[in-house]
Amino acid sequence: MTQSFAKVALTPKWLGALALALLAAALFAALGQWQLGRALTTTAKPVHSAKAVPLNQLTQPNDYFKDSFTNRIVTANITSAKTIGIVNGRRQANTKDTGYWSFALATLQDGSHLVIAYDFETTPKTPLNPPTGPITGRYLPSEDPNQANGNQYTALSVEQAINAIGIDPAPTYAGVVALAEGPGTNIAIAQEKSQTEVNALNAFYAVEWTVFAGFAIFLWWRMVQDERLGLRAER
Repeated sequence: MTQSFAKVALTPKWLGALALALLAAALFAALGQWQLGRALTTTAKPVHSAKAVPLNQLTQPNDYFKDSFTNRIVTANITSAKTIGIVNGRRQANTKDTGYWSFALATLQDGSHLVIAYDFETTPKTPLNPPTGPITGRYLPSEDPNQANGNQYTALSVEQAINAIGIDPAPTYAGVVALAEGPGTNIAIAQEKSQTEVNALNAFYAVEWTVFAGFAIFLWWRMVQDERLGLRAER
């Protein structure tokens, strides 16, 4: 008479084998999880609160621009500003509009200098007069200098702005402030989101280890079944 699966499986020999199978499955599952962690790479983008901070508390003129500064809402106080021109290829957040920013080199109350972008237009126009007084905007990294055509630029570069004015404006902030409020159309900057990249090879290994974990349990079940049906004895 064929014994029940439970009766065979609950013998000391097969309980010991089950413990080994579960240990092997746990090991394979852990390896699969580790491989999955390596397969998914998340490029984190800082999400900042809406609370504005004074620019000179976040950083100082001539200091390096840190990645963590990007998109921070900052305040400053402008005493004077000189228009430089417009820069193309600008995208207005939450819309499909692309166009131009007017930008200028501003002098702050403490005598330091700051490049500001202060108006968005869908077509190239003569820049409006830049603002003075208190400003609020998002702090952005300077772009690499690129060729300009008169007062039309293809990059928003602090270095290029300094050269355009033709003076030595040190000390100068390394980044650019795009104004949330100012003359003309306010500039809207989108918050960058985290991006997850998948490494296909590591993902395959993760699946493979998971299969091994399941196979360890299956192998134990198959061996118990063989003994229960008398197949192991026949072999």
